[in-house]
This record gives sequence, structure tokens and C-alpha cells, in this order.
Amino acid sequence: MNQQILIAATGAPAVMQLASVPDVGQPGPGQVRLRHEAIGVNFVDTLLRSGAFPAPLPLAMGVEGAGVVVAVGEGVANVQVGDRAAYFFSFGAYADERLIEAKHLVRLPANVSAATSAATFTKGLTAWMMLFGAHRLQPGETVLVQGAAGGVGSMVARWAKALGATVIATAGSASKVSSVASWGIDHVLSSDDPALGARVRDLTGGRGVDVVYELVGKTTFGQSLRALRDGGTLVHVGNASGSPAVDKEALAERGIRYAQPSTGQYVDERAELERASATLFAALGDGIFGEVLPRRYPLRDAAQAHEDIAARRLTGAAILVP
Repeated sequence: MNQQILIAATGAPAVMQLASVPDVGQPGPGQVRLRHEAIGVNFVDTLLRSGAFPAPLPLAMGVEGAGVVVAVGEGVANVQVGDRAAYFFSFGAYADERLIEAKHLVRLPANVSAATSAATFTKGLTAWMMLFGAHRLQPGETVLVQGAAGGVGSMVARWAKALGATVIATAGSASKVSSVASWGIDHVLSSDDPALGARVRDLTGGRGVDVVYELVGKTTFGQSLRALRDGGTLVHVGNASGSPAVDKEALAERGIRYAQPSTGQYVDERAELERASATLFAALGDGIFGEVLPRRYPLRDAAQAHEDIAARRLTGAAILVP
């Protein structure tokens, strides 16, 4: 029997139940049978489980995983039996094994473990989208990363620095500020500072930053606008503190380019997914993101992982291990 985490109703982490389900069977045309070695736990999972993001019920939880291909269906050419592969958005990841469309899979290079992939693939592709897609970062630009201690924010801040930008980053506590500063980021400030925008302006000689990567939302959005130069770019991806009110006419008057992109918009074509993945895997190989040491939970403890995310007990990524 295959073990899988399902929800029949939305709510607290306890709504997630480990169920024994029938064997997934053989893949159909264009499908792959994948045996998971590691499963990603992402913030979006908590939103789907809570009902903040609506989805049809019952729902097979999880959207990201990595493992070994054990069978392929007719017409599959991008992976073969025995390949290690990963994917970044396909419902049903919280399981021992699953069937998945082969078009969602990317082969893992030898130097990227399943655990590293499950901890970084979705977050890394999102960071790639922000730095290479929504705004093509140029060496010498000055950027503000709001929420740099988080999973995506940390990758954006480190990667932007490696790409030659001057990086000003924010974090929500003294310990997180200290942690982000230890990565060699140029300037790290508290996201709770009521004078944050003015402080960023001071650091740029009054000019303001070229780009803001906004991952926090409501509580920092106004300060992001104060920090951003006229004619700059605001890439708004996260709303961890809630959705802000956005006056697009006011942004237009300042010549600010406002983007609210999704990762899928930039990797929906196979060639783009392959290109983004190769760039991410190369960055991982170069050590740009430091040592990846995700917190491991047995699959049966998925609810505990969600509780730890809600209580902010986690530093870094979490993965489930079947």
C-alpha cells in the first residue's frame, strides 16, 4: 500500500491525515511513476491546507518532490527508469509514490541530492524568476530584499549578491538580522524599523534602490515605496503579512514598473524550465546559497512540520521523508 497525506476539509494542521491508499499502478501515456526520496514543504502548502488558497476537496497534499523514476509511460522521452528527478508544482507530493506527468519532471544532476532539491527547487525557481525574469538584474544595481531570512528571500539576497548587485536586506528579528548579515550581504536592516525607507535612502546617497523584491507584503510595502527610486522596479511576490493596498496610478506617476509575477509564467515552456533549472543547479553547485541543511520530518509527521512553520520554530527549509 502507498502512504499519502490527504485532507477532506480545510483547517488546522490536524486535518491532514496519513492514509493507506491503493498502489498507484502503471503510468499512462506521458506519465511517470516516481518513488519519492524527499518531499518539499512550502508555505503554499499551509495556505492550501488552511483554505486561504481554495482548492477542490478532498486534496492530496504537497506540490514538490524529488525521487527515482521506477516506470515510464508511452511517449516519455525526457526521463527514463532509474533517473533521479524533481518537480516544483504538481498536487499529490505528500506520498511514498505517485504518478506524475513527465513534462513536470527535471533530471537531477549527480551533485544535487533529493533532499537538497526538495528543500530548494520551488524556492530556487521562484528566486530565478525574480532575478532573471520579472527583472533581469544587472551587475552594479542596488536592490532591497524585503524578507531576506525566508526561504525565497534568502536565495534572492545571496544570488543577487553573487550576480554583482549591492544588496540591502531586511529581516524581522535581531537574530535573523544577524544571520542574514553573516552571509556577506552589504547592509541588513530590521523590517520593523519605522524609518526603514529613509535609512535605505541614506545608504544610497538619497537616490533610492533600483529594484525592490517585496516578499513580506502589507507591513513593509509602504517602506519599499519610500526606498525605491523613481523609475525603479518593484517585484511583488510575497504577502506573508497580508496583501497591501496598491495605488497603481501613484506608481505610474513615479515611473515605477510594478510586477506581480508567478513562477509558472516564466517556466511554463519546457525549454525555459530546463534553462532555469540548469541555472539554479549551477548556483547550488557553486555554493551560492551556502550549505543546505533542511529539517527532516517523517511523512507521517507532516502536521508537525506545518505546526512548526506556523509557530516560526523553523530556520531554513523543511522536507518530508517517506
